[in-house]
Amino acid sequence: MKILSIALNDLTRSFRSAFAIGMMVVAPLLLTGLIYFAFGSMSGGDVAMTAIRVGVVNADQLPADSVLETPIGDNIRTMFFDESVESWITAADYPDEASARAAVDVQEIGVAVIIPENFTEHYLSGEQDVQVLILSDPTLSIGPAVVQDMVSMMVDGVAGGGIAIQTIMERLQANGVQPDPAHIPGWIERYGNWYRDFQRDLFHHPDKAALVLTAPSAGEEDTADPLQQMMGLTMTGQMIFFAFFTGGYAMMSILREDEEGTLARLFTTPTARTNILIGKFVAVFITVILQGIVLMVAGHYAFGIQWGEPLSVSLALIGQVVAAAGLGVLLISFVKTTKQGGPVLGGGLTALGMLGGLFTANIPGGMPEAFAMLANFTPQGWVLKGWNIVLSGQPVADLLLPFIVVLVMGILMFALGAMMFRRRYA
Repeated sequence: MKILSIALNDLTRSFRSAFAIGMMVVAPLLLTGLIYFAFGSMSGGDVAMTAIRVGVVNADQLPADSVLETPIGDNIRTMFFDESVESWITAADYPDEASARAAVDVQEIGVAVIIPENFTEHYLSGEQDVQVLILSDPTLSIGPAVVQDMVSMMVDGVAGGGIAIQTIMERLQANGVQPDPAHIPGWIERYGNWYRDFQRDLFHHPDKAALVLTAPSAGEEDTADPLQQMMGLTMTGQMIFFAFFTGGYAMMSILREDEEGTLARLFTTPTARTNILIGKFVAVFITVILQGIVLMVAGHYAFGIQWGEPLSVSLALIGQVVAAAGLGVLLISFVKTTKQGGPVLGGGLTALGMLGGLFTANIPGGMPEAFAMLANFTPQGWVLKGWNIVLSGQPVADLLLPFIVVLVMGILMFALGAMMFRRRYA
């Protein structure tokens, strides 16, 4: 009963401190909330690009002696009306540059593509100053860049076709075959069909592209909101960091009572000194447990975080509590006064938190590989590993290794710190 009475007294003292409440609960929720509101536009889960409204003025005409069947301007125009882009581009024709400019000014369209007269003739003749004019709404950034890239790729494709035809003719001549000009339109058509299909496959049929990115189908389990996933990782990093801070701060009650003289008076009572220390250690464990539960409940209702299966969550929380309390007891056992305790907790826990990856928990690949290896030597790093397994929905069996590691680390640190406290107050 004496042990519980001492623990309850320490708990009451801790929870009466506004600073303690702020660091245990308010600070992690506030920091997580700032990130939540910063990325709140993602909460709907719809990250599709806004449709681009494009106006096209095509004044290009085919030269009389051209081997092409259609002017290049027609190919550029057709690109914006192609069925493969109709889901994200809305295109319309305009008779002249003035009407297209006016449409941009009144935000009827976001981008205007002006193809000048005789563009094909000038471009094929090698003139350097010929260009397609692109006008855009100055408030837009992505749309104009996409349109410019599309036009550039189409024009580059035409240039590539010229190089391809020239190469074919040179190869034929090198083999003693005189090229027949009548074959050139067929070569151009074949190249044009290939380039058009290549562009469609690359940008509109990702399964045929060189780099394939896959996502779960509609029938698969993974339908989590990206924002929810990010907030889970963010909240986890904050919860772990402040749990370790709480473990150290709660243990500083011994130093405060020592400086105030109440600890010496407590040692004069019939209660054994070992029981007094045990009572204070119990208070540390209970404080960290309550903090973790409060933050998890708040994270669920405030940010929609789904923590996972109850058994996995319980194991991860127990590991966190043991590791945080153990490190807190160990760190405070090395200091003599509360003035020394502040820098030790602030500097030591911040450094270990950085090495453990707590501040980059929500950033994929956020730490260099060398630092990721160092995280294996910190309790924070192993606690984070455990929570990542829980949040990703992996089986409980995958959590056993991190759980055992943090349990062993926490017990060893607690035992060493408790031994040093017993020697100090023997």
